[in-house]
Formats: sequence, C-alpha cells, structure tokens
Amino acid sequence: MIHMLLPAGDRRIFLAWFLLCLASLALLWSVTEPIRGPYEQIDPGVAKGLFWKQAMWMLLSYVVLLGTSRASLRFLENVAIPFFLVSILLLVLILAIGPKIGGARRWLALGPMRLQPSELAKVAFVLVTSGLLGRAMEGGRSLAAMSLSFVLMAAPMLLVLREPDLGTSLVFLAMWGGMVFWYGLPGILILGAGSAALSAVIMFYSESVVQQALPWGVYIVLLVGVLAVARLAILAKVSLLAANVATGIGIPFFWDKLQPYQQERILTFFDPGRDAFGSGYQAIQSRVAIGSGGLFGTHYLQGTQKGLAFLPERHTDFIFSVAGEELGFFGAVALLGLFAVIIGRGIEHATVARRPFARFLAIGVVSYFTFHVFVNVAITTGLLPVTGLPLPLLSYGGSNLLSSSILLGLLLNVSSRSFDD
Repeated sequence: MIHMLLPAGDRRIFLAWFLLCLASLALLWSVTEPIRGPYEQIDPGVAKGLFWKQAMWMLLSYVVLLGTSRASLRFLENVAIPFFLVSILLLVLILAIGPKIGGARRWLALGPMRLQPSELAKVAFVLVTSGLLGRAMEGGRSLAAMSLSFVLMAAPMLLVLREPDLGTSLVFLAMWGGMVFWYGLPGILILGAGSAALSAVIMFYSESVVQQALPWGVYIVLLVGVLAVARLAILAKVSLLAANVATGIGIPFFWDKLQPYQQERILTFFDPGRDAFGSGYQAIQSRVAIGSGGLFGTHYLQGTQKGLAFLPERHTDFIFSVAGEELGFFGAVALLGLFAVIIGRGIEHATVARRPFARFLAIGVVSYFTFHVFVNVAITTGLLPVTGLPLPLLSYGGSNLLSSSILLGLLLNVSSRSFDD
C-alpha cells in the first residue's frame, strides 16, 4: 500500500522534491506571520491565505508527480504534439481575452484559482522536443530536426514575450539550448552564440551605461586578433566576426523594443543607486536581507527585512532572500544542495538511459531547473538584473509548482526506465 503512494524512480530526487516543498511551506508561513514586538504586532503585508493555497497546490502537485512518474513513456511521446498545440492555443487565447494584471496578460481564471499557460507550455515543449530530437537521433542526426526544434522553441517564447514576460520567455531558450547541446550542436555554433552574446552585453554597456563605443570597439579589435591566429576555416572566422558585429549593432534596436520598466531594471542593475527607492529598491533590499543573515541566520520567523515588509515580492521571486536572512549562509546552501541533487541525478539518468526520448526528457528537465535556480539566485544576490523568475518548488505560485512537479515526475519516470529499450 505504501509503495503505491510513492512515485516510481529515483528516491533521492523525490526526497529532494519533498524537502523543498516542506521548506517552501515553512518560508511561506514565516512571511505571513506578523512580527511580535513588546507593544504591538506588525502586519507582514502577505495574507495567511496564500500559505493554505500553496498547501493545496502541493497536494495536487504530488498527485501529478505520482501520475507522470508511472505513465508510459510511449504514451507521453504520443500525446506530446496535441499537448503542445493546446498550450500554444492557450498562449494565443490569453493574449486575446486574458485579464490584464499588473500591466501583463499571463493568467487564465479557473474559478477561485488562476492558471498560467506559459508554465504548462514549458512541459509541452520539453515533451515535443524530446520526441523530435529522439526520433532524429535514432535515424541519424540531422540539421533539419535541430532547425525544427528551434521553431518549436520560438513559438511559445515569442508568445510569452508578448504578455510581456521576459524571464519566462528565456526559460524556453535555455531548455532548447540544453537539449540541442545534448543532441550534438557543433562546437563552432556554441562558440558563435557565446561570443555574440558577449558582444551584445559589451555593446549595451558601451551605449547605455558609459555612453561611448570604445569598450565594444576594443572587444571587436581583440576578437579580430584572436580569429587571425585561430586554427579555423576562413568561412568560420568570417561567420564568427559577422555574428558578433551583427548582434552588437542590433542591440540598440532591441533596446528600443523593451518596455520602459525593463530598460530601467537593466540600467539599475549596473547602478542600483540611480533609483534606490524605485526600480533599484528590490535588488538593494534583497542584498541587505541576505547579508544580514550571516552564517547562521537571524533565526526562523525573526527576519526583519521580510517582517517589516522592506523586501518586496518576498513570497514569490525573492523567497531565497528570506531563506538567506532567516536560515543564513548554511541554510541557503542546504537548499541549493537539494537542487544540486535533482540536477546531478538528472544528468546521470540522461547519461545511462537507452531510449533517446528518455535522454532528452531528462536533459530538458535538468536545463529547466538549472536555468531557474541560477537566474533566481543571481537576481536575489545582485548578479543579474531583476526579471521576475520564481525559484521552483520554493516560491509561491501554483502554476509553477505544478509544472515543476510534472517535470520532476517525468525525470522520475526516466530514472525508473533507464535500461528499457
């Protein structure tokens, strides 16, 4: 009987899921508790009802985790295309009739609950791309399959970007990057993408921060020197240089397409003090909260940054800051260690799985968690601009918890069938 209540597959991954869910409930209880002083109680500013809602979402997430861990991989592969088409339809629908909340259209109302279609689209994308690349690998790798996978990625990414939700749209790119790398993306393309991204960052810094083209010009000169002595074909050298120049020149045009609040967040990342009580407020208060925790934390329920409501979005995007304040460095590292278990075990299962579809499922899940955790922690510690990306399994939010649990269920499924043909 107990065996039927446990999901199939790697017990360590399931234990990490369970412990992260418990930690989430503990942190959400903390952010909804008032600070009790000698003369008064200070309202935390976050309703206690959010804790109970998240608890209900966790029960539902456990059910879907259990189901997806035991489902037939053949069945999952067969339903991938219809599921993906439905997710695209929902993303189109939300842009047409979805309510505008906080300047964005991201949710569909389902009675008392709200569903974020972009979260389900992540699961659908992993399934459909795993099927595509898996079939292509069985028949011999082809560039056509990789190109089609890019189209499958671009469709939900662009629709989510229109909501607008920049952070979530980049998750699709990250998952696609991890899966095509596993598929066998040529090294020259990886080098080209990396150098082009660096060119874009340096151009942005030149144009928008220091307001002179010298840094980008120096980078291009150095790149020409490196390419001159590199042992690459002439066509590869020219292509790399062209990609770097094109992305650099294209940054000003891309910058003009961003929303004003997105521009301000990026500029504030380089100089938080430019708007310390506006767009730079979240980043500053997050660093203060984490720094005040020290090695062992201020102790559970005793965090003043979250308790006095200095820290915005403390129950969602900045919940790691609450963990850093109340649990300290060691507590925060312990939580990251649980994510490391999921990621490490996922890579191991992708390595030993026999079926290509299973391998790509595992890598898609690993890429999802790696990107979400890295970006969220980098944002809360001030290493990246604020983009609004939750920390899976810890942040408040039913849709993200549900999609993260489904993806972990898929990973557990792969781990239980690693040696199946």
